[in-house]
Amino acid sequence: MKSRLSLLAAVALLSACSTEPPEQFGIVVDGSRIQVVDLHTHTGTWENTPPGFRLRLAERVPTGFRWTMTFLTDLNLGAGNILSQMNSGGIYGAGVFATIAPHTTGISTSEFAAQTVVGNEDRLYAFATIRVDRWNEDGEARLRQFEEELRDLPGVKGVKIAHAHQQFRFDDERFNGIYEISGRYNKPIYLHTGTSPNPGTRYEPEYSDPAYLEEVINMYPDTIFILGHTGYDSKERALTYTDSAIRLAQEYPNVYMEPGALGAHRAEHVIDDFVTRLKDGNVLHKVIYGSDGVQFPGYLKSHLEAYVAAMQRNGYTVDEMAMVLSGNFSRLFGIEIPGVEAAATTTGAGE
Repeated sequence: MKSRLSLLAAVALLSACSTEPPEQFGIVVDGSRIQVVDLHTHTGTWENTPPGFRLRLAERVPTGFRWTMTFLTDLNLGAGNILSQMNSGGIYGAGVFATIAPHTTGISTSEFAAQTVVGNEDRLYAFATIRVDRWNEDGEARLRQFEEELRDLPGVKGVKIAHAHQQFRFDDERFNGIYEISGRYNKPIYLHTGTSPNPGTRYEPEYSDPAYLEEVINMYPDTIFILGHTGYDSKERALTYTDSAIRLAQEYPNVYMEPGALGAHRAEHVIDDFVTRLKDGNVLHKVIYGSDGVQFPGYLKSHLEAYVAAMQRNGYTVDEMAMVLSGNFSRLFGIEIPGVEAAATTTGAGE
């Protein structure tokens, strides 16, 4: 009976979000309704999570519930919970990332991400990835598979790469084919920049500072690069590489940024500085909102609320907030979001 009650309590935590869509999506700011797309959520399974990351995930669960980690993780990272968290926050759409980082955060293949969004393609958008850990042996085969996935998998709108987690440098020329293929298939490529507290992550600047991407950004002007986390140094909780990201977005038409994790509790002491740097840098037309969810029940909503509050505190107009929260996404990915047509059109390319 005790085990059964523990399981029911754990399920209740994940069921706290609304399973039904709201009557109206979006958030209301100064009497205007702004639609929201969260570029950055994750899917996966406990089975494909490495031991070090399992320990970190388990730290978030009360000791008495840790025996349920397989069930909780699979439920938390499934389409149902992602949609429930989106509904609770009034979020219309979300990117769902594949990631293959077997020594850090685990394996979630492109095919798995594509399967996760099936039936909800209007609101969930899959991002493919590529395996790189045995590149000298099978790099050419991996590139062929990657190209096939971008060409053939339904629902794939972009690409997710995490150099620090996948343990390869930004400036390693062996991997340039990834950027070329992404551009050729018109799939914007999201790259984790900055650091991460996850076990096994590389922290050196060559894996964290987006300045090391400048050569490939120059080399592949038809490829859209989205600098995930905008260089946020999550390990040190500092904006260590943020100015590098902003400079690249200022100088290159094919560079965008995403503020994932800046609305999390760990970043509350830097978020005002962060949103001010973006506004002062005149790059808001290059910012695409994302949260790095779904980390725990209610995360998508709490991250959004914290980020919106920071924009309001620091003088963002309604139009600027609309650009960041959905307009830039709709324009860049060519995905129609109900109520965003005007924002997407009036924003323009900004270059």
